[in-house]
Amino acid sequence: MEGLGAFLFFLALRGEAKREEVRARFPRLVPLLKALGQEVEAQGETFRLGKPLRLSWFAPLFRQEYSPLLPEEERSLALERLLEAAHLSAEAGEAPVAGEGLLQVARTFQEGSQALLRGAYREALHRYGEGLGLLEKEGLPFPATALALLALAQEGFRPRGKGRETARKALERARTAFAREMAQKALSQATKEAEREA
Repeated sequence: MEGLGAFLFFLALRGEAKREEVRARFPRLVPLLKALGQEVEAQGETFRLGKPLRLSWFAPLFRQEYSPLLPEEERSLALERLLEAAHLSAEAGEAPVAGEGLLQVARTFQEGSQALLRGAYREALHRYGEGLGLLEKEGLPFPATALALLALAQEGFRPRGKGRETARKALERARTAFAREMAQKALSQATKEAEREA
């Protein structure tokens, strides 16, 4: 059905959206909701995805719907959510996603998060650095999610090092709850380490 992917992508970027906003963008909403069934939840005037964000389903959707022609705000949000999906996929134990360009960035961040989660901070730093290099090659700014995950790895590798500064940058740029949560976690770790040494 035409618009199905665009509707899912729209909800994936926002996490949830009000009925007015959805209807303005997708006037033929009822057929979309019927086609998606359990994939979308409607609670009062709010729509949200009925499944957790993971690369297994978001990467193909990203490949299909992401475009340099999207408004800057949507491109930026899409990149934030792609890296969030990479981390959540690592937590869920999903196999790394394959792809080129921005999907390769997602793969390196997923591998970095796998390393971070098992406490291999040097490897996590290497993978996250590789992902940031790919973003730089694409001419894209570093998303808050990328900086927040990097801060966690920096803080794990060398407590009271660069992690605090990186986390603050991430917090300034954060546009998603996930980026804010990860940045605050890195700041909290840095503060606890400082208190322990005081």
